[in-house]
Amino acid sequence: MTAKTESERPTAARLSRRLVLRGVAAAGATSALGALLAACGGSATNTAAPAATKPAGAATQPAAASSVAGSAPTAAAAPSAQAAGGAIKKGGALKAGLDGDILTFDPLTSGAYADREVYYNIYDTLVAFDPNLQIIPALAEKWETPDPKTYIFHIRQGVKFHDGTDLNADAVKFNIMRYLTDPKSLRKAEIDTITSVDVMDPYTVKFTLKSAFAPLLATLVDRAGMMLSPTAVQALGPDGVVQKPVGAGTGAFKFVEWIKNDHITVDRNPNYWKKDASGTALPYLDKIIYRPIADTTVLLANAKTGDLDAMYSIAGKDVAGVKSGNELMFKDSAGIGFSSFQFNTAKEPFNKKEFRQAFAEVLDRDQILKTVNFSVGQTAQGPLQPSSWAYDANFKPYGGNIDKAKEYLKAGGSSNGFSCELLIASGSPTTTQLAQLVKDQVAKAGINLTIMQEEGAKQNTDQMSGNFQIVPFGWSGRIDPDGNVYNNFHTGAGLNYGKYSNPQADDLMEKARVAGDQAERKSLYQQAQKLIVDDAAHAFYYFAPNYLIMQPKVLGMQLYPDYMMRFDGAWLK
Repeated sequence: MTAKTESERPTAARLSRRLVLRGVAAAGATSALGALLAACGGSATNTAAPAATKPAGAATQPAAASSVAGSAPTAAAAPSAQAAGGAIKKGGALKAGLDGDILTFDPLTSGAYADREVYYNIYDTLVAFDPNLQIIPALAEKWETPDPKTYIFHIRQGVKFHDGTDLNADAVKFNIMRYLTDPKSLRKAEIDTITSVDVMDPYTVKFTLKSAFAPLLATLVDRAGMMLSPTAVQALGPDGVVQKPVGAGTGAFKFVEWIKNDHITVDRNPNYWKKDASGTALPYLDKIIYRPIADTTVLLANAKTGDLDAMYSIAGKDVAGVKSGNELMFKDSAGIGFSSFQFNTAKEPFNKKEFRQAFAEVLDRDQILKTVNFSVGQTAQGPLQPSSWAYDANFKPYGGNIDKAKEYLKAGGSSNGFSCELLIASGSPTTTQLAQLVKDQVAKAGINLTIMQEEGAKQNTDQMSGNFQIVPFGWSGRIDPDGNVYNNFHTGAGLNYGKYSNPQADDLMEKARVAGDQAERKSLYQQAQKLIVDDAAHAFYYFAPNYLIMQPKVLGMQLYPDYMMRFDGAWLK
């Protein structure tokens, strides 16, 4: 099995031999695309109705003078878990399922969704967010914004990296400057408004911005805010951080080993800084063993047999059965990401806007939702999801009209259509089914689509290097609209693999970063979305729910809208 980039989450390769169960192939090969952006985990019978996520944005707005203070955050799940399952039990190993192997342990170069599933348990961020998308203190216990271009972070004292060195202001500066200046960094576009990082004292650091940056805090909850030990990074070297980040994190668990295509093991950090509501040190678990499995049918089969304890992916065809059954605990909520097809706008044939528009127009999104996703989730027309405060429910520019698609083709100088290639990774039934359905749909307008399959690692490399015409693109989403658009669609941004560029859209995205009023930002993002979608930078088609599926014995876990499984408060009864 190989890794899946976050921008191509349907990808997969061969399955891990240890986890392929007898008879699974006969269980059905169709996996719903809901698995692409969903978060599941196996457990008991009760189901949670989809919860409305609070709008992200209010907590991320810069103020003229504000302060957010907090003592050590606790694991919110622990008290409720204790009430539900009796006295909390320490120890044990939890087996977690990933829908693909990771690419790297270095947040600097990470472009894979599965990477982040592991990161949030071995690395901590400067700030974090709770299940309601409210930003809360983390490694920074408080901060001030004396003016919109200045952020002063007070770093939590007493926190140790896994190598025993101290987290301090110097370490924060090291990490932020590394993300900003390393030529390989995929984080630069996310935080490039930071012009300087100054150490004010051993535990106080000041960020100076070139302009106001409304989504800064929301950005620092993710990879750009993850802190690694400077000592470990320098000792390990670039390849060492990628492959074996021993001692690099401050998180609840410490890296032990990564056997590619088989498993990742992390052990309990005995010096972790978080405590639960009763003052007990976290985490409770002794270790987590991650198993990468591409096929969601196989994931579910392993959860049902107890070979996996928690997972985040499930086929749409299986959702109703798991919800109504009594084998696993199922939770779901609105997601914050999107699924689309990314065009390479720098190469033929999709350097022609009209050809991209024809493809986007002819897609029958309702059929994809019904056939591939079993009507689980929602159709999408752009990158701003329904749970976002920037969402526009009336924005529906493409309607699956074959005649209109042919008009686009005629305007592009090819009334008889054109040929193109969709590059997918081999091994995923979901991707194969989706690709075949789309091939049939676009053929109705005269677009001859050839499906090209590559081994997952090769497909990832080709995607990130721009060696493709079209690829499936799955974005797990961020809590601020900036995280769904800027690094994916701004000219030259790190994850803009299709090399899309529109100066007007760039200007709108840049203005939205600076604006302090949420209503103004909403208008700017909707204008930018209109340009991006009209240009057909991507052909958007699906908003996936967020899942967490667990064995009944797994307690203390909460469902987060970003699909990440956080195990600091988890325990096994």
